[in-house]
Amino acid sequence: AAAASGRFVVQVGAVSDQTRAQQYQQRLSQQFSVPGRVIQNGAVWRIQLGPFASKAEASALQQRLQTEAQLQSFIASAQ
Repeated sequence: AAAASGRFVVQVGAVSDQTRAQQYQQRLSQQFSVPGRVIQNGAVWRIQLGPFASKAEASALQQRLQTEAQLQSFIASAQ
C-alpha cells in the first residue's frame, strides 16, 4: 500500500502508441523491479515508473536508468 501513496514518478518517455508504451513500461518495470504505469496525455502515452514516496528514491532510479540503460528521464509529481 505504501507504493500507492507515492508522490514522485520517473518519466522515461512518451509515445503515440498505447501498446508500445505498455510493453516498454512492463519491460522497464521488470528490469528495474519497480512498479510503473502508462498515462494518456492527449495523443501521447507517458511511460512512468513509480510512484515513490520520496524524491531520493525517484532520483536513485533515475541514476540507474542512466547507468544501466543509458536512458534519460525526469522526475515528476505523481498525478
